[in-house]
Amino acid sequence: MESNKEDIVILGFGGHAKSVADCLLRNDAYHIAGYTDTHDCSNQFAYLGTDEELTSIYRKGIHKAVLGVGFLGKSIIRDRLVQTAKEAGFEFPVIIDPSATIAKDVQIGEGTVVGKKAVINAASTIGDFCIVNTGAIIEHENVIDDYSHISVGAILCGNVSVGHHTFIGAGSTVIQGRKIGNNCIIGANSTILSDVEDNMKYYGIVNNLGRLSEN
Repeated sequence: MESNKEDIVILGFGGHAKSVADCLLRNDAYHIAGYTDTHDCSNQFAYLGTDEELTSIYRKGIHKAVLGVGFLGKSIIRDRLVQTAKEAGFEFPVIIDPSATIAKDVQIGEGTVVGKKAVINAASTIGDFCIVNTGAIIEHENVIDDYSHISVGAILCGNVSVGHHTFIGAGSTVIQGRKIGNNCIIGANSTILSDVEDNMKYYGIVNNLGRLSEN
């Protein structure tokens, strides 16, 4: 372990994990001890085995973990990984890229990853195991529930609430005061002008006169 850095394991090593790993490399707190996945898929970091090895990895003294699996509207794998790792004893710290801007009174839950140049403004609350991706803007007094993903370049204006396990697509804008429910998918470059109920999937312009584009 590098001096003054705590070992951490990345759970799953797909494309999202590469961004997470770079955040960790730019962060002074953690040393990447390796990753778990179904197979060896990186020449940069040590392959520690499949998820079945998590208990053994924990017993070797690595007690911190971060999710490397992204969320594109289905969170079954992420949920399962968290459950398995927690049963083994792992803790999930918040990972914030040094380039992100976070207001002093923001609350961020365990396991959440905040990417490069993301902004989370005053009095906002981010739940557990969320992704606030590159360049996303979460304005004042937002509430983002557990396991949700605010994607690249998305903009959430003031007083927006997003339920759990919801995906806000790249470049989308949610105007102030709107509520988006649980288990929703908002497609890329959408504009949300009205509330969205649970379990809905929309793209395009969504307003109080009806969903102009729907899937």
